[in-house]
Amino acid sequence: MHLPKTALAGTAALALALSLGACSMSVNGSGSGDSASSSASQTEKADAGSTASASAGGAASPDSSAGHDGDGTDKTDKGDDKDDSTDAGDDAEDAAITDSAWKNILDKGERREVAGSYAVQDEGATLNLVGDLDTLTVQGANAIVAADDVDTLIVQGANVTVYARDINHLQIQGAGVTVHWLGDDPDIQDQGAGSTTGKISQ
Repeated sequence: MHLPKTALAGTAALALALSLGACSMSVNGSGSGDSASSSASQTEKADAGSTASASAGGAASPDSSAGHDGDGTDKTDKGDDKDDSTDAGDDAEDAAITDSAWKNILDKGERREVAGSYAVQDEGATLNLVGDLDTLTVQGANAIVAADDVDTLIVQGANVTVYARDINHLQIQGAGVTVHWLGDDPDIQDQGAGSTTGKISQ
């Protein structure tokens, strides 16, 4: 059976139209799928990046905080760390005198307020010198002296006895001189004879 040419042409046109429509739908569908897949992939990457940043920030914060606390603690410890050691001279200045010979001078000696530089010229004098001295010079023989803090003690007389809480420099020029102290040992220049020097332990 043979169809007319007009019918064949119409059938071919219909088939071509259907084929083109299917291709169009396939192309559009594929593009939409790719677009949706790309959007989803970008969203996942963005979420992953945000999560990683938040995790990194959260991990860094404790370290930074710990370092800050550590620095603060160190500074506090350094501020609280104080040197509690005391100078022997300061201890000697505040110490009570218990040596019997020294106490006898304090009780019975002539009390004199002194400062700066002072010279003892009286022979056989017993003196209780109160006050810190830059220089104390004892020239009188047989003198007995009790003093506080003396930077430089010079003993020129013979048979002189001196007790001092603290002496930095000691010069002995006389014979038979006795010098005792409570504080640190002074530097001693002994040009005399028969001298006795030493720190008193109470």
